[in-house]
Formats: sequence, structure tokens, C-alpha cells
Amino acid sequence: MHFFGLLIFVCPFYICSQTFTIQPDKASFGIDKKHKIIVWNYKIADSLSSSKSTVQIKFRNDFTCAIPANTLSYSRSYELIHEQDTYKLYITALPLIKITTTLPVVDDPKVPSRFTFSHHNDMKEAVAGIEFRGNISLKFPKKSYDLEFWENDTDDTSIDVQFGHLRSDDDWILDGLYNEPLRLRSYFCNTLWLSIHKPHYINNAKEAKSGIDGLFAEVFLDSQYIGLHTLTEQVDRKLLQLKKIASGKVHGELFKAGSHNGAPSYTVAPKYKNIFPHWAGYEMEYPVVNYKSHWQNIYRFTKFVLNAKPSTFKKKVSKKFNLDNAIDYFLFINLVRATDNLGKNFYVARFDKNTPYFNVPWDLDGVLGTIQDGKRIATTNDILSNGLFDRLLEDNPDNYRQRLKKRWFTLRRNEFSNQALLDKLLTSYAYFEKNKVYEREMIVWPLQKPIEDHKTYMVSWISDRVQFLDGYFQAFE
Repeated sequence: MHFFGLLIFVCPFYICSQTFTIQPDKASFGIDKKHKIIVWNYKIADSLSSSKSTVQIKFRNDFTCAIPANTLSYSRSYELIHEQDTYKLYITALPLIKITTTLPVVDDPKVPSRFTFSHHNDMKEAVAGIEFRGNISLKFPKKSYDLEFWENDTDDTSIDVQFGHLRSDDDWILDGLYNEPLRLRSYFCNTLWLSIHKPHYINNAKEAKSGIDGLFAEVFLDSQYIGLHTLTEQVDRKLLQLKKIASGKVHGELFKAGSHNGAPSYTVAPKYKNIFPHWAGYEMEYPVVNYKSHWQNIYRFTKFVLNAKPSTFKKKVSKKFNLDNAIDYFLFINLVRATDNLGKNFYVARFDKNTPYFNVPWDLDGVLGTIQDGKRIATTNDILSNGLFDRLLEDNPDNYRQRLKKRWFTLRRNEFSNQALLDKLLTSYAYFEKNKVYEREMIVWPLQKPIEDHKTYMVSWISDRVQFLDGYFQAFE
């Protein structure tokens, strides 16, 4: 029994003398029976805008529709009738991801799924282990997912896959963005960070990145449209190009600040045991060898921040923590007011032994006037800090305060200017609005307030925030 029969446009169109047929690859479209929408990834050729032909689209042998070629557009929808049901067809220029599973997706463990990715001529098909990800986000109706690509559904040996301009890797995140009404805050922040900061060791590791990148995609899960997501990289040794452990000696290190237990905020430094993968708010990401962690170096640095005399701190801190990274991270976190990213939700890493530590931002969703659950917090007149940044400001090693001020106003003339910030945000906003991404997102995940209201709030918040920070840094001597 076939589910779909012939679909016919309810909107009128003229009869054309020429007709040509497109038979889309099954990975390039999804049909959602529940929400009565069809999303099709297709690159519309410029030549079609003046064509008088009719395009016959054969999604399946029993599912065909005809559209005047010069009406093909990302910025409109097409009403289709099937057995008295009205479907909306959207053509998208964003990548389309389809995931099908035979087992329910849960928080843990990963279950096998069939994964397809379609972006114009770039088609990928693979087996992916999938599970829910997040803490607060587990309670959201729209989920986020961890993906790991496998050899096959009976062998979880991982394989690397590359998407667009992103790196090739086996571990990926599909971020549901449910707590971001405009669906663009975390993407904006991650790409902004990449634009202002490069690893201090870039000359020794050309492929190293200072943080994660991602791309927007529209997602179907088990034939149901679940909306806009970002497909993002993971922070790991490979992304940062940290030196591997060699002959049993630790070189590169990576720690995730996963909870508010004091060490990531530089307020406590309790004793550690290498038999445990966690210490005082950190999770050991690399290296872990034979179930053994390596906490001694980050422990010593944390104790140094807490206990060093001012003269010792001023003399030695730049060898222990990269001050250019500290300056950029402090300015960045305060610009976007990432309230939950100084005591957790970031990474601390170092490239090699005897090189300084540095921060890597992570989980940047509670920003630009909102917190992690999506609630608005309109505060613009405060400074976010922690124990490390407090000491840097107080003890002023290597003219830290003066460098901080100079860097702020340099960025304000460039990446942090009002025009640059708003252009970056509003370009994404305008694209989503014009191309009806928000329209189909709201079909499945409606908001209580109009999209326009969220945009107005964000623009106003940014203007007030940078004005306050200008005054704060101008007062530095």
C-alpha cells in the first residue's frame, strides 16, 4: 500500500509548452505526515528564473507534482493536495539531514541509525550511533543529539566523516537550539570567537582551531521534521592539535570544565587522585591512559592562582597561562555576557609540556541577554569574572589591564563594532526569515512571542551592552 498518491497544486499555474522532469535523490527530501510538510534540498539554477518551462518533480513514482520553473524559490512555499490533506512544500538551500532508527533514542547508550546528508551535489550516507545530549536541554521538547559514525550497525568501530568546510571526524553534535528563539546565538558566538582568536601555537600546528565551527541543517528523524539544528564539531585533542602522549610522558592536555565545583572558577584546589576521571569540576578529556588521569599539572596551576604571592604571580603567570588568550576570552565572554562560562562550560588546554594553558569556549547558548533555559535576563551593566581573571586585573602582570583596554578598543573598531556585530546577526536573521526557515520551524516548535520581538530585544541588548563596556574599559589606566 502506497502512502502517497498524486499531489496537485491548489495554486493555479499556466500551461507550458515544455516540461522537464526532476527525480530527487531520496536523501534530498523529507515528507512529514504529521505536520504535512515536505522539505527538499535543491540548488535552484539562475536560468530557471526566466524559463517558461514546467518542472515535474517526481519524489516517488506515486508522488509527483508540477511547478512552473520561474516560480521555484527558497522564499515561498507551495500548497499541495493529497487525499484532501494540504501539504506545504519548501525548497531549502540548507543541508538536509535524515536519521532513521529501529530503537528509541535515549540519553545513553548510543543506538544505531541510518544517517543521510544532502547538500546539493554533496550526498553522504552512513551508520551513526545516536543519543540525546545535554543537561538542561534534556528537558526540552526539541532535543539535541550526540552522533558517532560507525563502520556498520553491528560494529561500532568509528569512522571519520566530513561535512562542508568543517573538519573530518567521527564525533559530531546536532544542537537543537530550542532555548534560542532566533536559533542563531550559539552559532554567532562560536564563529565570532573563531574570527578574533587564533591558537598561540598556530605556527607549530597549522590545522589547529581555537574553537568549534558548525553549519546549519534541517533535520528529519524517523520521517518527522524536527527543524533547524547546527551540526557542530567537538572540542578534542584533534581539533586543537594538541601534542600526543609519548613514551608515557604527558605533552598536550585537555580538561573540560563540566560543573561548578570550584577548580574551573579558581576558588578551590583540593587534592586529586589520578584514578578518577573527575576533579573539582573538571573532567579529564586528554590524556587518559589505562584508565589513569593526569591531574598534577592543572592542580599545580590552580594552586598557583590561588596562593602565589603578587610578586610571584606577576613574574610567572604568563609562562603558565597565555595572556593573549586570557584577554580575548575575558573580552569575548563579557561582550556576549555568557554567565555560565567562567565556572563551567569551557575547556582548559595546553599544546605541549612546558607551554602555557589556554581557554576554549563551549556551550554558548545562554548569551546576548538570555540564560541557559532561554529566559531573558536584560542585565547589561555588570562584569563577569572568576578567580584567575580577578588576579590578572588586580596584579596586572605584563601590563595586562592596559593590554585589555587596548585590545577592547581595537576589536570595537573591527569585529566588535556595533555594525559588525549587528550585520553578522541580522544577516542570519534575514536569511532565515526570507527563506521561510522560521516559518517551518514554528510549525513544529511554535514560540510564545513573535520572532520580530526577539530580534528587537537582542538588537537593543547588544547596543546597551557595548555602551556599558566602552565606559568600563575606558576607565582603565
